Amino acid sequence: MLSHPLPHQGHPGRVRIWFQLTLDRSCRKVSTNVSRLIPLLFAIGSLLLSACATTAVPDVLPDLDSPSAEARSEPEWLATRATLDDSLSGTHGIDVQAMDDGALLLRLPAAEGFPRNSAEPTRVLRAMLDKVASVLDEAPATTVKVLGHTDSLGSELYNLELSIRRAEAVMEYLRARGINLVRLHADGRGEAEPIADNATVAGRAINRRVEIVVRPMD
Repeated sequence: MLSHPLPHQGHPGRVRIWFQLTLDRSCRKVSTNVSRLIPLLFAIGSLLLSACATTAVPDVLPDLDSPSAEARSEPEWLATRATLDDSLSGTHGIDVQAMDDGALLLRLPAAEGFPRNSAEPTRVLRAMLDKVASVLDEAPATTVKVLGHTDSLGSELYNLELSIRRAEAVMEYLRARGINLVRLHADGRGEAEPIADNATVAGRAINRRVEIVVRPMD
């Protein structure tokens, strides 16, 4: 409904005045409505910002007194290590030691474990590895790292390569005896980590060895 009646078309001046009055009134209405909406828009915006800034609180809070997985697994590993130790300590030729980091070290002599310059395990070493494999099979939640060592006779490069081949041969033997390959890793140290004097025959025989390091899985 128009606020002012439309003047007769024969009076153009009055028509212009009518349009001006109508336009002014419409603008005032729009301005009034917008001014009423501004507080509402600010209120909506404030609510949205508050919702975005609010940090969700979990329904279940973590139990700070509950031991971590690592803490819970430590007693299990200590029990497993004790079992491995008891099972292997009486095996002829195998030296069992607890390492500083808690791992279990199995030291097998390689002086009679491999023919000279060979990576093929002898019958003596295979008998020891059979025992190791049967014990490790009962501890599936462990990793097994095989390390090869040599004496200092020959070049460093040759000894390193030989130690790697011997470690890999032992790893393959354990795998063939049922130890999952995922648990196994092999590496060689060559002559770099002697535990006896390489200047003597007896010392070199001790340094030629295979070490198996057993640790709990992460």
